[in-house]
Amino acid sequence: MDKVTRSEFFAKPEVKETLERLREAVRKALPSGNFASREEALLAILEETMRSALEEELRGIAEGFGDRVLVDGVEFKRHEPGVGKYFCLGGTLFVQRDTYRRVGVHNGPTVVPLELVAGLSEGATPALGYNVAHGYGQRDMRQHAETLAAAHRVPPPRATLERIAKRLAKKACEAAPRIEAVLRPAEGLPDGARAVCIGLDRTAVPMAEPRSAEAPAKRARKRKKPRKRRASKPIVVNFRMAYVGTASIVDEHGEALVTRRYAAPACDDPATLVAKMVADVRAAVRRQPGLGVGIVQDGAPEMWNVTREALSKLRDKGVIAGWEEGIDRYHVLERLGSALEIIEPDAAARSQKLHEWNDSLDLKDSAIDNIERELSNRCVELPAAARDALMEHLVYIANNKDRMRYVTLATSSLPIGSGVTESAAKTVVGRRAKNSGQRWSEPGLRGALTLRAIHQSDRLPGFWKHLSRRYTAVVAEAA
Repeated sequence: MDKVTRSEFFAKPEVKETLERLREAVRKALPSGNFASREEALLAILEETMRSALEEELRGIAEGFGDRVLVDGVEFKRHEPGVGKYFCLGGTLFVQRDTYRRVGVHNGPTVVPLELVAGLSEGATPALGYNVAHGYGQRDMRQHAETLAAAHRVPPPRATLERIAKRLAKKACEAAPRIEAVLRPAEGLPDGARAVCIGLDRTAVPMAEPRSAEAPAKRARKRKKPRKRRASKPIVVNFRMAYVGTASIVDEHGEALVTRRYAAPACDDPATLVAKMVADVRAAVRRQPGLGVGIVQDGAPEMWNVTREALSKLRDKGVIAGWEEGIDRYHVLERLGSALEIIEPDAAARSQKLHEWNDSLDLKDSAIDNIERELSNRCVELPAAARDALMEHLVYIANNKDRMRYVTLATSSLPIGSGVTESAAKTVVGRRAKNSGQRWSEPGLRGALTLRAIHQSDRLPGFWKHLSRRYTAVVAEAA
């Protein structure tokens, strides 16, 4: 149904006739009882109808292959018969199919032409494959299985869902750079686009890591039943700082119109993640050359080094003339509030002064210079300990005040806060990877965050169309 809409499909005479016959047959088969029981029976009949029809469809494809086939032009010969076990939204499919071995290679690789023609992804039909990829970006597979069952679907066992999800996520990680590069040129800019802004941040994620030999042993739990499987290797849960980044198209007020989100575990190089964000900047500027460009994030120097270096490459290539920079306004006000606690004992006076400073930052770029001067003048009056504490804030302001020119940011249509990036840390990482009892391996977290970020960037349908093609091949009869 890629080329026709749902309404167009159901408007076809042959489809209308099929639906009418199906309604008549189902109506006769429904048991007597109340509406709820009849609805449940109807759903069960439709699920089994779908499952058996798909099973027959796959059998028909499997029976159509000869002794030798060409798979993307490479010759394979029939190897061994067998029964394939596949999964759809309606249950399990058992299909008699053959494997084929590459011709001319001793003990060469084998393929299953049925899977390549039907586009079966990790043992799942295309519809279930997309459903699992979508679900894995939202929740763990135990919850997803419950959701499918509650919708009167017939999901595979939870362990099977987990296996399918992890393998799909691994493929998505491998393919993401190439597929995203294909998607970007087709993504238009929304009306009212004035600038593109990037930001990089970090957030802690619980990671399951091998317990070192020197670490004290955990107290063994008392077991009420004998262990049936081999004990897992001892681990320790440590929180590591995963990366999250955003590239937002903003309007004249600095409000995000479209945001692309990215995330990666702490073990990955943040430069790889930032390269994707900068690729979004390049695509946007090429589509609308007059767009402003900016970086707005918190003050962590290591984050600024990575984002600046990436944008410098665009500037060196002439793609952009330059960019504006801003430290998240909330972080700046937090810093100023801490400085006021040192010099002003009265809470009401501190609050009034902070409001004055906040208003001045909206009025002129030189406001931060005046604030710095005011704090410096008060510094000489303080005791040594308080003076040292205030000096830390003054050094921070001196090193970063060029990124506290919020009037310039506003006139450039850039946001004055990193709320979009902070939000991505919660929506992409927090809601998927920091739930109660969760702990992650590096590959597992990478896969889940990749699918989550793709979904949160409104790219999953297009991404899946390209990813699913990696499970297909052109299979033809060999001469």
